[in-house]
Amino acid sequence: MTDEEPRPAPLSRRALLKSAAALGAGAALTALAPSDGDAAGVAAGDGPGKARSMIGVPFERHETVRVAIVGTGLRGRSVLHELTGVPGVRVTALCDTVPDKVEMAVQQMRKAGHDYEPARFTAGDRAFEQLVQRDDIDIVYTATPWQWHVPVVLAAMNAGKHAATEVPAAYTVADCWKLVDTSERTGRHCIMLENCCYGYNELLVLNMVRAGLFGELKHAGAGYNHDLRSILFENRDEGLWRRTHHT
Repeated sequence: MTDEEPRPAPLSRRALLKSAAALGAGAALTALAPSDGDAAGVAAGDGPGKARSMIGVPFERHETVRVAIVGTGLRGRSVLHELTGVPGVRVTALCDTVPDKVEMAVQQMRKAGHDYEPARFTAGDRAFEQLVQRDDIDIVYTATPWQWHVPVVLAAMNAGKHAATEVPAAYTVADCWKLVDTSERTGRHCIMLENCCYGYNELLVLNMVRAGLFGELKHAGAGYNHDLRSILFENRDEGLWRRTHHT
């Protein structure tokens, strides 16, 4: 890229989701068994499980992508707002420990013109384990408090569903490998649904790494600085659990 060439505009979460939906209708969400053309993108894993990587493995095609949401608080309903505006997406199930928040999400769907009834799961902390067993779900998205991200996405992949999680995906390296190993063993994708992962700079560095321009990487570090004081001290949604991690 020369100095005269315009830089691509950063992707918003809505643009990212719209692009994903377009791929879902055309090329994404394609048989997970890689074709000959995909084989070059599927290398042997180098983690504890030593399994084949899911990098380069396409999603199977779906005319309609069926999404389940676990966690319908502030973040979950924000992403639901985005999903209800994406053609070809159907939210088939909702889960939260607070029934009123699930009903708020249902009302949000109705206001957006979605007049069908999603399944509701509100019976305790592990209600998501029943949700993931449904046969009308393609991908499970979790916007729960952080400590539930790993249990939810592992349950989803073990039940044959793709999984998407808010940040952080995991607390420990061991849990990160659990996500990788489970994804490779089940052939299900595990995605961190954070728009900051898919900006121009992030994808540029990722492709440079994959091209071997930095040699063999031994360590990487990153920071995510975000002023969330207004959320940290509120008493309706995320503030109720975020403060626990700060005290």
